[in-house]
Amino acid sequence: MIRLIPREIKFFELFAELSSNLTEGAKLLRSILEDPRDLRIRTEQMQAIEHKGDKSTHAIIAKLNQTFITPFDREDIHRLASSLDDVLDFMNAATVRLVMYKIMEPPPVSAELAGLIVLQTEELAQGVSLLEKNGQVLKHCDEVNRLEDVC
Repeated sequence: MIRLIPREIKFFELFAELSSNLTEGAKLLRSILEDPRDLRIRTEQMQAIEHKGDKSTHAIIAKLNQTFITPFDREDIHRLASSLDDVLDFMNAATVRLVMYKIMEPPPVSAELAGLIVLQTEELAQGVSLLEKNGQVLKHCDEVNRLEDVC
């Protein structure tokens, strides 16, 4: 029998993977800004995390193109995946610029800001984990916004 609706939709798993990767990148960025030793090696680690994020994003987009009925609006799925990927791209760009401009002693406030980014990515991961359950996602969005105001 031909099925129009896929048996298993992995969007939520893919979003969880992407948001987990985002948190991993934020923690690495904070670590680099707190102590920039071995900057080139750690920048390569960040680039590996960013490439892993790209793969997760591409998997979400590919799944979106293969799925007839999605768990929520197609444009929202695309926008969420792209936005999470963009944040990871910006973190990667920050570490690349540290190497490019030979910044060996970043200002201490940069590590504090990166710490707030870690908190935001953790909130995002919690919010994304609630998407499948129609949970209280909004409270996590509000906390991300509050942390942005702190920044």
